[in-house]
Amino acid sequence: MDELREFKGVVRAVFDGLDLMAWAIDPEGKILISEGAALRAIGVEPGGTVGLNAFQLYGDNGDSAANMRRTLAGEPHKSIAEVEGRTLETRFTPMRNPAGELNGMVGITHDITEQVRARHEIDRQTVALREQAELLDLAHDAILVRGLDGKISYWNRGAERVFGFSREQALGQDRNTLLQTSVAGLPDIERLLLANGYWNGELNQRRHDGRSLVVSSRWVLRRDAKGQPDAVLEIGTDITERRQAEEAEARRQQEIIRAQALAIEELSTPLIPIAEEILVMPLIGMMDSARAQQVMHSLLSGLAANRGKFAILDITGVPVVDTAVANALLKAAHAARLLGTEVILTGIRPEVAQTLVHIEANLSNLTTCGTLQAGIAYALARRGRKSL
Repeated sequence: MDELREFKGVVRAVFDGLDLMAWAIDPEGKILISEGAALRAIGVEPGGTVGLNAFQLYGDNGDSAANMRRTLAGEPHKSIAEVEGRTLETRFTPMRNPAGELNGMVGITHDITEQVRARHEIDRQTVALREQAELLDLAHDAILVRGLDGKISYWNRGAERVFGFSREQALGQDRNTLLQTSVAGLPDIERLLLANGYWNGELNQRRHDGRSLVVSSRWVLRRDAKGQPDAVLEIGTDITERRQAEEAEARRQQEIIRAQALAIEELSTPLIPIAEEILVMPLIGMMDSARAQQVMHSLLSGLAANRGKFAILDITGVPVVDTAVANALLKAAHAARLLGTEVILTGIRPEVAQTLVHIEANLSNLTTCGTLQAGIAYALARRGRKSL
């Protein structure tokens, strides 16, 4: 008896170290063994049900009783049941004596609650990831994930549309090589990404068909559970058409500015034919060296086009003429003289006259008149005498 008690103690010690329930019953349902640490999870102490009748304990008409009778009939099988909020998996095995006769059954029960919960969580996460992937595929932007070595590990349908490479063609490829990425200071950008965790800017990249793209790209550094960088999430928007439209608009604006400048130049230095061979250029407003050069250009171009013999420069509306401007006007008059045109300067104000005297201007190549009307009358008279 002492040896049997000692043996039962050893068996209990062994099963107490195992996270399971081991039990056996005879053909009438009497519990012969009930051991295992997992029993405590359902409120039963190891050995506590030995001697009781399993059919009475679990209910003779329940699923447990049906499983036991099925096994006592000689059929091994497995079942899963919920007990006290725990999920238990039991393997039922018939027990036979040396002669092969059924003399009971053995059940080994494992508490698989945590495994089931983990499996459900994995299923839930898998569904969530699948839904996220489907949402990412609906995005028009190109979304990709690459390792720190540049190898692409994720490529959404937006990336397929933007770059023209299928997912199969892109996965495992080096991003810079595949897309021929071009941007100034790429190594410095990678260092900024590692330091700050993000970067955004514009990249010049190329589609599968060879067409160049301008891509507005946003990078986010992804870290592993230990906080170490392990991948980069990139979101790219194709802004090629927008950039082309902006460049076209900039060119249009430049053309408008040039046209406006030309119009202003023409308005600021008009050359007006008032009679055959007589042209008048009324000058109004402030004069500087640049405008004086415009006066010379417009005067000479107009004289060459209109074959004018008399050019009247009226400076009544010019408040100030400095040395540089006076010299430029005199040069314009001298150049016109070389084209066979007599230049008449009208509207000289007293302060302008003082400037001309101060710089000792040589006025031998032009005629001066006090007013525009006097200049026109002089030109008409001179033209009449030449025609006689």
